[in-house]
Amino acid sequence: MKKALAAVCAMILAGSAGIALAAGFAPEPVRTARIDYFLIGRSQTRFGEFEFAGGLTLNSTNRAFGGLSGIDFRPDGKSFVAISDNGYWFRGTLEREEGRLVGIRDAEWAPMLNGKGNPLGAKRNADAEGLRLTTIDGREAAYVSFEQTNELRLYRANPDLSLARPEPVKLPRSATGLVKNRGLETVALAPAEGPLAGSPVLVSERSLDRKGNHRSWIVRGPLAGAFSVVRSDDFDVTDGAFLPNGDLLLLERRVIMPFGVGMRLRRIPGDSIRPGALVDGPVVMQADMLNQIDNMEGLAVTTDEEGRARITLVSDDNLSILQRTLILEFIWQGPGSSAGTAVN
Repeated sequence: MKKALAAVCAMILAGSAGIALAAGFAPEPVRTARIDYFLIGRSQTRFGEFEFAGGLTLNSTNRAFGGLSGIDFRPDGKSFVAISDNGYWFRGTLEREEGRLVGIRDAEWAPMLNGKGNPLGAKRNADAEGLRLTTIDGREAAYVSFEQTNELRLYRANPDLSLARPEPVKLPRSATGLVKNRGLETVALAPAEGPLAGSPVLVSERSLDRKGNHRSWIVRGPLAGAFSVVRSDDFDVTDGAFLPNGDLLLLERRVIMPFGVGMRLRRIPGDSIRPGALVDGPVVMQADMLNQIDNMEGLAVTTDEEGRARITLVSDDNLSILQRTLILEFIWQGPGSSAGTAVN
């Protein structure tokens, strides 16, 4: 009886939310509002190694919209693809004025598909967390990590990602025993010309090794294998991407009730990542509820028209009216540019 009632409720919700169950992108009625200041009530622009470059709050009449957990960009640095941890693609184009984020256009939403070409369905199969775009044989492709099944899947555009069926990516043998719902959160693509030879790099959210550090993997290539990332101050790792200098920038989140959430960025020296290593790096920005943050889960690194490294963050609102879907942007000022401080 409970299962039947749950099924009926799901159908009612789908109908009222306007959820597109058919494959393919459809227009998404997103409304945006600008965030001009990162530190609430103050015009400060520098935060650690970063300069704030604007933000947006996103809202939609589609009740399925939200849960954004990963984001990445096409080569133009404006056209983005994001994923929801409820099994959806979200894409569009960011609009900027004088380098600052001001809006989104051409927003579209589509269900992700399974190997049979059907929507992913239940949360246990649809919990997409990390996203990295790439090009394989001239076609757009996406690596997506799934936290509850602890899988890495490859989607090749056919002709776009909304119609792609996933291919499982073989992981190192040591990538077993991950904690459900605390597993494969982060996927980054190492520089193709570096020692990791373009391999996907995975970092677990809170699946820890025997010493209490984040289990992590180099998926393939000459240095394939396991390593660990130091865990500190009870922060979970929610995403990561490589900076132009080869360092790995990690996005981390901490929940402290009843005070809310905190986030920080930590920069891991790229040349320290190798099998068997325990890696750590400086905290290069930290924020709390005095800043315009929410449950920050996704991170992308792009190079803008002026050759600067641009950091884009997205938040997962958990489809809750008490939380927000945010997109925030920062310009990296380079290693050590915070003059020894990482806080706001």
